[in-house]
Amino acid sequence: MFRRGLLAMAVCAALCATPGALAVGADDYRIEVDVTNQITTVYRTEDDAVVRQMICSTGLNDATPRGCFRLEANRPRDRREWYYISFYKCYVRYPTRIQDSILFHSLPYTQADDGAVDDQAEAMLGEKASHGCIRLRCEDARWIAENCPEGTETRIFTGTARSDALRKKLLEGSYSAESGMSYEAFAGDASDATAALRLGDSGAVVAALQRRLRALGWYACEVTGEYDDNTLIAVARCQRALGLSPTGFATEALLRRIASEH
Repeated sequence: MFRRGLLAMAVCAALCATPGALAVGADDYRIEVDVTNQITTVYRTEDDAVVRQMICSTGLNDATPRGCFRLEANRPRDRREWYYISFYKCYVRYPTRIQDSILFHSLPYTQADDGAVDDQAEAMLGEKASHGCIRLRCEDARWIAENCPEGTETRIFTGTARSDALRKKLLEGSYSAESGMSYEAFAGDASDATAALRLGDSGAVVAALQRRLRALGWYACEVTGEYDDNTLIAVARCQRALGLSPTGFATEALLRRIASEH
């Protein structure tokens, strides 16, 4: 009986710890926040597949820090349905701590009520609007709270170009792999805005890209396998020459196209 009682207590504690069972590990997903496009993307680390993508609002006056972080340990009321921010006298939902006072969380509410979302903040979704936190739709904030545990890698960066096509799709609704739709099908014509290779990537695929760009005359530097500033500039030159938007990101579509160029 004693052992059975301990087991029941352990199960109860696990179920009550956070909203939704965090069955995934800290290395299962990684999060990227593109401040230029106001887009937050969650990737599955094992295959780099997009599992969720959402429009967001970062901080005014560059109040949202840039860099690589690991989601911090919970403080009281983190990842819960309602969280009161006394300094700003507002409520938010499902906050997940990135660093210190910087959180992922829902749009602000004037009171702890589903119908009390701040109208101005809702109208500004997709533009810089917060005091530094990353605002999301409530269902997106909840997904991160329930699926991205302490230690999840989070990168916040300034993108090189604005993708209005992708932003428009995400303003209409977030992408979720749980819907059964592939990300490629969701993005459609906006897929070129989603980088297959990006600044900071490395490896044999990047080296192959550099060699191909050298053969075509757009890259004159050493083949390093590092997607650095020189590679980004070369990709942008290539895109401009091909009549594409010069984002500097090497997408799947671009890789296929330059493979067939002579």
